[in-house]
Formats: sequence, C-alpha cells, structure tokens
Amino acid sequence: MVVEFLGNDVEFDEVVDTFDVHGPYCKEVEVHGTDNEGFEYSAIGISDGDEITEIDIDSIECIGYIDNNPD
Repeated sequence: MVVEFLGNDVEFDEVVDTFDVHGPYCKEVEVHGTDNEGFEYSAIGISDGDEITEIDIDSIECIGYIDNNPD
C-alpha cells in the first residue's frame, strides 16, 4: 500500500508484527515500508490477511535509512 507522507510516497509492503485479530479478515499490524529516497518507515495498519488495506497516517515514523550503495 502506498501513502503520501511529508511529500514522499511511502510503500508499505512488509508486515512485521500482529497486535490484534478481529476475525479472519481484520488484523491490526505493524508494517514497514520505504520511500524512493531510501528512508525506511514504520506504521500501524490493518491487514485483511493478504494485503495491507489501511495505514494510520498519524502512526508513521521514520526508522532509518537504507544504504543501497555501501562502500
């Protein structure tokens, strides 16, 4: 799922933890994602089991930088 955050598109595509389950198709999860500048983000979202369907915009935080060109 792609959301706009501080002028950048952040693609959240990795569920790293499940906090709560509200039936077979609704899970409250922690997700990680990246923007096109290489920054990594964490957020709270909702998953239907297969896809991330909702991101809580107020929970997004930058957790680091991914260096794709290490020396």
